[in-house]
Amino acid sequence: MTAAPGTVVGEVSTPRWIAASLRENEGRDPLGLQTTTQDRLMPLLLPGILELSRRARYFAFHAFLLDEYKGRRLPADGKSLATFIRRREWELGIAVQRCPNECGSSPVGARRLSDVGAGPGPFPRGESVESSFGGYGLYYRSPLIELGIVARAGTMLGEQPIPIDVLRSTDRARRLAATFRSAVEGTEYYRRFMWTSDPVPAAAIDEYAGVACLCRLRERPDERDAVHDAIFGSDPPAAREDDEVAPGVSAALDGGAVQRRRSVGHYLSLVAADPNVPWSGHAYRDALWSYPQPRSDGHALVAGQWAALIAKDIWQEVICSVWSQFCRAGLARSRDLGRGLTHAEVRDVASNMIGGPPAWDSSYPTTAIAASLETAALTVPDRDGEDIDVATASMDTLRWLTAGLDTATSAIVVLLELTRRTEGRADPGWVRASRVRSAWQPSVAEVLAAVGEHLDGQPSLGETLWWLVSRFVVPVHERIAYSKLPDFTFRFRWEEGLLRFYDHGIERFPLAAIRADPLSWITWDLGLWEGDGPNESRLTDRGTEFVLEVLG
Repeated sequence: MTAAPGTVVGEVSTPRWIAASLRENEGRDPLGLQTTTQDRLMPLLLPGILELSRRARYFAFHAFLLDEYKGRRLPADGKSLATFIRRREWELGIAVQRCPNECGSSPVGARRLSDVGAGPGPFPRGESVESSFGGYGLYYRSPLIELGIVARAGTMLGEQPIPIDVLRSTDRARRLAATFRSAVEGTEYYRRFMWTSDPVPAAAIDEYAGVACLCRLRERPDERDAVHDAIFGSDPPAAREDDEVAPGVSAALDGGAVQRRRSVGHYLSLVAADPNVPWSGHAYRDALWSYPQPRSDGHALVAGQWAALIAKDIWQEVICSVWSQFCRAGLARSRDLGRGLTHAEVRDVASNMIGGPPAWDSSYPTTAIAASLETAALTVPDRDGEDIDVATASMDTLRWLTAGLDTATSAIVVLLELTRRTEGRADPGWVRASRVRSAWQPSVAEVLAAVGEHLDGQPSLGETLWWLVSRFVVPVHERIAYSKLPDFTFRFRWEEGLLRFYDHGIERFPLAAIRADPLSWITWDLGLWEGDGPNESRLTDRGTEFVLEVLG
């Protein structure tokens, strides 16, 4: 038997060395919907770019560090390399804090640095983040490997596996490292302090900041072009043979480069159509759903893929509204009864989540709601009481509507409207991405098809709510929560024939990030667009040429 320290069992206190066998926490993805985006859709849509690999110059900086480490024959073990990288990230972070342009860039390790760079110096040495390989390991290692710039430890280069990550011996990789080196090699920091443990004087850090800050990439055409080629280019087959890249890896590199170029080209086409896209998540999502007329078949393919991602997020907000109201209502009923709920009581709770807004009777036909959407005859008040015309509102406005109202009936409205707007859609990009599912949840295509089949049965609103809860909420959450034991993440579970609810985080769960910040920052760093605020963004000549090159 286990219990928390000091727990009284009967009349006897348990020994304090007996600890709870379950670790209670809320869990971040109680219905397994974030993982569809993070693990399945984003690697398909934008391979090689993580959510926090946001600044283009870090690609060159980390290539430079690996090249320096190997060139100076430093110890070939992972621990030494990790320490070297974290210390260099710390020093670059101080330099970024002291950027003479006052650019406000946020470096790797910003939280640990705090205001270290604000004083008069000299500055203490430190390490960027408490993680193996620092920001490189967290945010840039996987991208650099996928881009074909870095060979990970264990890769067979020759007859033996390499003990640490190394820069690949390709023109793209060597050029990437060399261009950052050319920017900093004249500084006192590089010549002396990069290789010592002495505190760094302010003058040395400030000189380094003037050439190494993240914002300076736009001012250095050679380095900017090298980073551009690292992200969007590929190596000729002969170069890969020299570097012993396996054929399957080569094909993946080529395919990833094509997809990356198309996705970024599509993003730039959205910026050209709506200058708010780099500044507003709402504008970004709306643009991905209602994108400009595709310029080519390749553009249509990638645009359809991103539209399917938006549809998946709308579905997530829909089922999240059902989830949160079900958790609230179930917990309240359980408290009233002083026990868990029978199957009939669970169904009754779900079927009566009809108070809204908008409010209907549980016997109201779900198909009548769908019919009112077909005739553009339905409005729903938002949190501020303003009526939203569902048929004319953007899909992201509707996503925000149900997220803000947090009601099961608003979720039904948005789900039916999503079904209506996607009916009959069959373009290749949409079909491919909308069929992506996770281990826990069906794809958005499967959900929309199931909605159609459900409506064929002429259900009432109460029956539709129970269908959603019994199919997409209760069994899914139980499977996920059991898979996470000994972490106890249950909001509810069946115990001896009763569904027991736990007051354990019943609020909404967030959407996974969909690369708005990396796309905005990286394309700005590469000089593909310019502008100092909303309504001012415009493509540069480079950006326009890139769109023409990759999308036609």
